[in-house]
Amino acid sequence: MNFEKLEKLDVKNYYRQDAVIVCFGKFDGLEEVHAVDVKLYSTIPGHIGSHDGHEINRDDTDGRFFTYGSNAEELFKVMKPLLVGFEFLNNAHVYLEFTENNKLISEIDFKLHQ
Repeated sequence: MNFEKLEKLDVKNYYRQDAVIVCFGKFDGLEEVHAVDVKLYSTIPGHIGSHDGHEINRDDTDGRFFTYGSNAEELFKVMKPLLVGFEFLNNAHVYLEFTENNKLISEIDFKLHQ
């Protein structure tokens, strides 16, 4: 790791956005996870936010999708119709993180299928 580059990072100019994090359990393969990524990358309008991808555990037991924008609630309204079409997300938990003045001010969590 290049520690010189880390020391030069300008964290003062880091801008925190609202986030929608979708946590899911067991899935049948990376193809279905990638299919969600493709839908989110291609469907979310740029003025609402952008999808940042996913992470999964090494044992493929669970994972998370990360999407960011200026308003987590509006972003989730765009995402929800896409997410409910994937069976492996039936028991997913959704976390909406809201920010103000570059700080996390509140969070809401709920099941995708309520």
